[in-house]
Amino acid sequence: MTVDVKQKWIPFGKELRKLRGGKGLTLAEVGTRLGVSGPQIGNFERATRTPNRAQVDKLDVLYETGHRLREFWEDTRREGRVPDEFRNALAMERKAKQIREYQSILFPGLIQTPDYARTLIRARRPQAPEEDVEELVTARMGRLNELVQRGATLWVVVDEVVVRRPIGSAAILREQLDQVTALIQSGTIRLQVLPLENHPGLCAPYRIVMLDDRRNALFLENARGGEIVDKVDMVSEMSMLFSAMQAEALTTRGTLELIQAVKGQIA
Repeated sequence: MTVDVKQKWIPFGKELRKLRGGKGLTLAEVGTRLGVSGPQIGNFERATRTPNRAQVDKLDVLYETGHRLREFWEDTRREGRVPDEFRNALAMERKAKQIREYQSILFPGLIQTPDYARTLIRARRPQAPEEDVEELVTARMGRLNELVQRGATLWVVVDEVVVRRPIGSAAILREQLDQVTALIQSGTIRLQVLPLENHPGLCAPYRIVMLDDRRNALFLENARGGEIVDKVDMVSEMSMLFSAMQAEALTTRGTLELIQAVKGQIA
């Protein structure tokens, strides 16, 4: 009989096995604590079955991971197999009161349309099963709504090339520009475009996340995900750079006018 391994849960299963080994527990002993059989715990570790939230909470207590295991489970359920540093960035995003993000290449994932996101995910993971791609798209689409419901604010600065670059097709870009326009006009986000001329940016994408009134963190993007930095001097430096870019960027009205002009040029 073929065993159905849930690919995206493999890293989570490996983590369960590692934690159990560190405690010197058998499958049966862990199963007793969770009220299930030992083979069921083995299924969790082999990623042929997925534990529910209550079971993960019990494992958090048993393995003394301080909710880290539950966060891993939640991020896997939302986003699938992602690098640890990006998984941590998603956890940070869910605690954010404010996000300020600069993007030099693409519209941020938080405000992408399904087709825009799908095109990017498929390009990055050409061999991924269709169901995995769609799960990632669905997860990405829900992130902005969660921020809005919590009352978090999102300020975005993008290079002009972002609003001009077709992703997948001209139709996908047009739809993306329509969505961005609606988000700006509704007050859901604040977005400004930096003209193509020299400006203070010209650097890799990054975001500054306000976690509370006293704590800010920095997420520096790279090809493999990114790096979280909480050094006060570096966060302060990048905050000043973001402010400088906002000052040089088009106004909200100017940004909307540019977007309309670009839409008029799309074939």
